[in-house]
Amino acid sequence: MEEIIKKIIINFEFDIFIILILTSLALSSLGIFLVLKKVTMIVDAMSHSILLGIVLSFLIVRNLDSPLLILGATFMGILTSYIINLFSQNKRISEDSSIGIVFTFFFSLAIIIISISIRNIHIDADAVFLGNIELAHKKQIFKILPILLINLFFICIFYKELKFFIFDPSLFSILGFSTTIINYLLMFLVSLTTVVSFDLVGSVMVISSIIGPSATAFLLSKNLFKCFLLSLWISFVNTSIGYFLGILFDLPISSLIAFFNLIHFLIVLCLEPKNGFIAKTIKNNNQKKYFMLITLLIHLENHKKQNILIKELNKNFKWSLNNLEKCLNKALKKNYIEFRKKYIILKPKGKKFLKIIKKKFGLYKNNV
Repeated sequence: MEEIIKKIIINFEFDIFIILILTSLALSSLGIFLVLKKVTMIVDAMSHSILLGIVLSFLIVRNLDSPLLILGATFMGILTSYIINLFSQNKRISEDSSIGIVFTFFFSLAIIIISISIRNIHIDADAVFLGNIELAHKKQIFKILPILLINLFFICIFYKELKFFIFDPSLFSILGFSTTIINYLLMFLVSLTTVVSFDLVGSVMVISSIIGPSATAFLLSKNLFKCFLLSLWISFVNTSIGYFLGILFDLPISSLIAFFNLIHFLIVLCLEPKNGFIAKTIKNNNQKKYFMLITLLIHLENHKKQNILIKELNKNFKWSLNNLEKCLNKALKKNYIEFRKKYIILKPKGKKFLKIIKKKFGLYKNNV
């Protein structure tokens, strides 16, 4: 344990940790709105198409350190969003098809231009996907911090408008607001945040940090403000875990953060008490058993003048023997039925329970 702590202390770089935290918070702050609007994969398209903006800007300025590269990439991100929306307006073209067509076209066009006009530039595939966070300088803090502050300022000022825009665009328009303006303001910030983050952490973490924490938060709460705060907290936790494990085991930090975004989502998806996969499975099984019991009691009441054989139930209901046995045992334990030789008889307690159920669900004699 001491060796692990010692290794973490030796390899820990405060500047890189802060850059990672600020980047993940900047990305996840906008993610909740994209998740709720169901347009998260636009980020994937942007992360690929911004390369064309960078290439075209470089052809103009011929300087890799020029801020015009960021502006060109941001503009290309907005243009990508606009063209995808334009294609999606055609009912015969789905949004995912539009995304696939647009980003592959822009990305391939960027590669072609690089191959023809800028042959002496080498594109590192690892840097594109995973970034160069290990080599980041503390000056990068002043590059990503303003982006985070701008995002938070935008959300604070336009929180009500964003709420209406996401949940009821029709009412938003009726109230006199422009859905186009608020949409492209949001897309501008998404594009700008993606461009600045892309150079630091790569496309894998960019996409993961926008979608993962927000999707996880949405599983935990249906309140927009709570979802927003939860997404920031989850992003902070996942980034911290990914960073410390990365320096401990000498693994790519960006990919570890993306990995824990997925793991956190899967854990919540399975274990969330109300809507988790396990909770829903248990609830569905209990409901199934409950309605099987009601079906059994209704059948016995409807045929109370006849003696119902146990063998006949299996033919009538077409249940498996295992399910039928469990249902009969449950009814016996609750004292709703009794066995008389080979026959099943509905007891007074079962009739009383059935009367309550019929009143509750409106199951009267004329519609049973």
